[in-house]
Amino acid sequence: MPTQLSMMLEGNVGEIFYSIQGEGPLIGRRQIFVRTAGCNLRCCYCDTSGFGKSVETCRIEHPAASGCFRQIPNPVSVKTVMNQVLRLRSLGLHSVSITGGEPLCQHKFVRALANECRTSGIRVYFETNGYSAERFKEIVDVINFAAIDLKLPSHKACPCAQWPDLMDNELACTRISSEKGVYTIVKMVILSSTQASEVAEACRSLGNLDTFLVLQPASGTQKPSSIELIRFHEEASRYLDPEKVAVIPQAHKLMGVL
Repeated sequence: MPTQLSMMLEGNVGEIFYSIQGEGPLIGRRQIFVRTAGCNLRCCYCDTSGFGKSVETCRIEHPAASGCFRQIPNPVSVKTVMNQVLRLRSLGLHSVSITGGEPLCQHKFVRALANECRTSGIRVYFETNGYSAERFKEIVDVINFAAIDLKLPSHKACPCAQWPDLMDNELACTRISSEKGVYTIVKMVILSSTQASEVAEACRSLGNLDTFLVLQPASGTQKPSSIELIRFHEEASRYLDPEKVAVIPQAHKLMGVL
């Protein structure tokens, strides 16, 4: 699709802001976050549930890192989002994080946005629940980093009967990303209710894929114990390279940033 047409594509975006990556092995890098609105799953630990459905307005941080926002109506075009990304761009920017909600729910819009970022010399960090390998295939060639969730049964993200298909798609996305040479991060949220057998089954399925596994402890009432986290790390290390398995909490909440 020609660039001028791609720039006119519209999507439902919840917010655009400048902050510090607080999850995974790239923690501490400065990013511009573009959060799409709308998600097909309903995870019990979700901390962005306000963007689980489409929203009427998109809030845009202005000026950068100020915590002050102005509102514009949805839907917004790729051109509008790119104008904001270029305005927020500054020295030391690591990448643009396209997150959600669930970006794959708007895959054509997201692909166009990622492509425009790449054209502007900005790397793309793509966060997804990986529910559709077919849609992910359309995006993987325009991203640099993929952070793919593996939803466990304890997450209650979808009806039990749909979970095997969801897991199959998440694993397929991970395989596609790894084989394309994209820096691939797999995130597994650990709850107080998470079982070692869930972690073991998921890690066994990852096999020899070139990925970095993050065991991310939930916070609040669903926070797992330190003993459980150590046990889950040991379990994951049975199947994966221990150098590429880490327990990493959500540091942005500790830093008090978005």
